[in-house]
Amino acid sequence: MTVQVIIEAVGRAELTAERVREVAGAHPAVLAHLEGADPGRLIVGPAVALGHAPDEGAPFRAGVFDPVSNRGVELRGTLDRPEEAQVLPSAHRPNPRHEELRAAAAILRADERFPAGDDVLVYQPMPPLADLDNPDGTTTRRPTLGVYDPSGATRHRVVAVDVGAGVVDWSPAGVSVAMHHPGDCESHLPVPVESLRDRGGPDQVRLRVLDGTTELWNMIVVRPRASTPTNPGDGSGVELREVRHRGRLVLRQAHVPILNVQYEEDGVTYRDWQYEETRFSATGTEPVGWGWRLCSEPPRTILERPDNDAGNFQGVAFHHDGHELRIVSELAAGWYRYASEWRLTDDGTIKPRFGFAGVRNPRTCMRHRHHVYWRFDFDVEGSANDVIEQFDDTGSTVPQAVPIVREVARKRRHPALFWQVTDKTSGRGWRIHPGEHDNTTDPYGVADLWFLRHHPAELHDGNTGPDNRAMLNRFVNGESVSATNVVVWYAGHFRHDQNDPEPHQGHVVGPDLVPVT
Repeated sequence: MTVQVIIEAVGRAELTAERVREVAGAHPAVLAHLEGADPGRLIVGPAVALGHAPDEGAPFRAGVFDPVSNRGVELRGTLDRPEEAQVLPSAHRPNPRHEELRAAAAILRADERFPAGDDVLVYQPMPPLADLDNPDGTTTRRPTLGVYDPSGATRHRVVAVDVGAGVVDWSPAGVSVAMHHPGDCESHLPVPVESLRDRGGPDQVRLRVLDGTTELWNMIVVRPRASTPTNPGDGSGVELREVRHRGRLVLRQAHVPILNVQYEEDGVTYRDWQYEETRFSATGTEPVGWGWRLCSEPPRTILERPDNDAGNFQGVAFHHDGHELRIVSELAAGWYRYASEWRLTDDGTIKPRFGFAGVRNPRTCMRHRHHVYWRFDFDVEGSANDVIEQFDDTGSTVPQAVPIVREVARKRRHPALFWQVTDKTSGRGWRIHPGEHDNTTDPYGVADLWFLRHHPAELHDGNTGPDNRAMLNRFVNGESVSATNVVVWYAGHFRHDQNDPEPHQGHVVGPDLVPVT
């Protein structure tokens, strides 16, 4: 019998960006901290409800940022009474989005130092901001832009633009301004910021996979542009919620809230964002509108298309090959390109996958390491009754089960073979088997797994420091993880070396979550 894939648009419990702006503009504490900022210029986003089963009174957190003063606050309240939200200062500085980048690009192209030529591209580089420290203690917000001049003496430059003042800094401090590597890495041209666009469509859908009358999978799928956490946070790629297999709840939430890069040669680090959808190839139908496509053939991201970084689609694509459903999107963060993917087999195995690639630039010619951190909010059988075990190598065919009863961080090293989360009563659950390319952490990556008790607000590590390191150890405080709601963070590590004899482009990492029945 043919497997049927069905998607339907669904709403979610949240405050819209417009409502957040309205609340912030009328809140005395917000206006006092931001010194009377114009509500119309504030950078805000929707505030998604926190918790397992949010209702109209669920808690929320929302970032409010004034780009003129370069200051922000965080609202903490409930959806039914947002005007009573607590207001706290926030060090989070949101990355520039499309409108701000296009405004900066217009200023850059009007600068007399901008190179001539129709083939000059303006793209978003790394880091996304190069803010200026002023003598009086204030800072000026300055988005960065990359200038690619294929016929110039220097093919790539990174500049900073003060959008408010209309000024371009061609030598911003702390940024690799002129990148003099003898050649570019990657074959794909960067996408000009002027071409970036969002065609709308739903933020999330209900996905159902049916084999005849049997429902194999049922879940909510959130597209990257609406994924949590945001403000603070940088999105999380394709996000899954309320994941059920054959009617049984497996995961309340599954996503990638943290994605880091560290360069070996000069120690530069980046925290990459995962909300920016970019184009890839997907052929099929759009039953709920733009941004969601049911494919008649396998979709192809930059990992499967070594010749170009173009495509006919932007959003989330679905394809079932007869035994496995693939959910995939392509993400952009500066010159990096990522494939955010989930593979769901009919028998219940969940395969989170993350792939790494890039567009033309000299920076990624330098050896660097990517660190991707999945967050799995398990709720097996739908009750707060989960237990965690580590299975160790004993030298025989039967591994030894070792209970984990307190919050802890672990590395993937002998004797550990795999880990398991099961419902204490039924014994059913899922095993976490490391992927063959997931590697073991280095000091910057911190650890490979964290086993934590669930707390609604622990979606983001809160690191706003210069090294972007994953600060998940701050959540480890000795709480019990026995017969309760548990969260597992799982890290994959990939070393990107242009000179490595193995293909560096298209590398994919990720574990297998295998059902225990």
